[in-house]
Parts: sequence; structure tokens; C-alpha cells
Amino acid sequence: MNSPKSYDGLSAVVFIVGLHEGVMPFVAKLWDGKPTLSLPTRLPSPAWWLVSSSVIVVGFLLLWWIDSAKKRRFPDT
Repeated sequence: MNSPKSYDGLSAVVFIVGLHEGVMPFVAKLWDGKPTLSLPTRLPSPAWWLVSSSVIVVGFLLLWWIDSAKKRRFPDT
């Protein structure tokens, strides 16, 4: 990763996946929706919220890790 923009792009991908696979199932279950690309909504009841909440936690940790790596590599930005 040679530029800060590559870290920003990776952060954007992690954020979108975390939003779609982590937050979207909770919103979809509130309104009885079924997003086509959200995999946790296809799981049975006790498993979907465990997977979705795990995706949220892992996504948050990855975003934090990517941001700290960006600050270490490019301290002036």
C-alpha cells in the first residue's frame, strides 16, 4: 500500500460489507424484508443475529486496525 488512498479504499470496502452484512439484516428483520445479497438473513433465527453482530464487531475492529496502520505508514496525513 503505497498511498493513503489505498487505505481509504480498503476502509470503504470494509465499511460497505459491514453495513450490508451486519446492519442490514437487523433493519430488514424490523420491516420483514429480505435483501437478496445479505447472507445472514437466510439463516435461522438464533444464528442470524449472532452472525450479523459478529460482522459488525469484526468490521469495527478492521476499520480501527486499518486506520492505525494508515497513521503509522503516513503520519503526516
